[in-house]
Amino acid sequence: MATGRSDPCSWAIEASLLGKYKFPDKKKACCVLSGTLYSVQRDDLILRELHRTAADAGRRGISIPSEDLAALLRIAPSRAAAQKAVQWLVQSGRVVRVRKDLLVLPEATGHLVVDMVDLVDAVARRPYLITAGRALEHYDLTDQHFFGLSVLTTDQIEPLKFRGQTAKFFQTSPEHIWGAGRGSGPRHALPERAIVDSLNHPRYGVSLSQTIDALLMASDREPKFLDRLHRTVVRCNSPAAARRVGLVVERFLGSEAAAPFQDLIGQNRSPVLMRPRGKSEGELDATWRVNVNALLEPERVRA
Repeated sequence: MATGRSDPCSWAIEASLLGKYKFPDKKKACCVLSGTLYSVQRDDLILRELHRTAADAGRRGISIPSEDLAALLRIAPSRAAAQKAVQWLVQSGRVVRVRKDLLVLPEATGHLVVDMVDLVDAVARRPYLITAGRALEHYDLTDQHFFGLSVLTTDQIEPLKFRGQTAKFFQTSPEHIWGAGRGSGPRHALPERAIVDSLNHPRYGVSLSQTIDALLMASDREPKFLDRLHRTVVRCNSPAAARRVGLVVERFLGSEAAAPFQDLIGQNRSPVLMRPRGKSEGELDATWRVNVNALLEPERVRA
């Protein structure tokens, strides 16, 4: 059977034999398809099947060819033909290649509705955690849009780039990947986890002032937020994290609010840097044993 791009009839017949299109015989199929009643190109059949397979796999609009190719054999005469058809869809611009084994499928209108967090959810094996800036944005704790995503994952994954955004994956042991919000879909860190990560890891791309803003907004919205923040610091089991969080809470919310964090700062008298990997300069806060090497000011003026 011919499988060239100029022969859509053979592909439709192949599909009809599997019950997708109800034609009584091949001759009738050719007549119907070649007329004005119905016309289906090979590309349309493949694209439709890619959409169906992606939806069945729980990643609507995202195709992973190495996993989805078997489903295409329901309508393609061979694996090679299916691969060739997918390649043509990419070359013709009907689908968008993010990397070798990752495609974004447009809606029927031609629009791309897939976001970077959806791509992360498709390629990162659970457990994983989208933390820092993009998590703060998810919970409306910042007015900034973060084009960079920081993802904690158990596997080594190459960065993803899509529509001006970049997702970086930080390989982390499973016991340190926790604190995600409930529900299906992309796993964003809860606000308290995202704030602690932002304070302790400048490489995640959130400034100190943005982190302070998020902490103050969260505490204003939720009376029990500081209790959740305290539990998060306890679970982190990091005296350095407790010192940084405690100092920020004391400076902006008072010593009474910061008191629970005092029990977590440890016995080591050596100071830690407010901004890790920064210069060892600035004032020393003796209470929290923190070298304040960055400006402790929020971006927003509090009412």
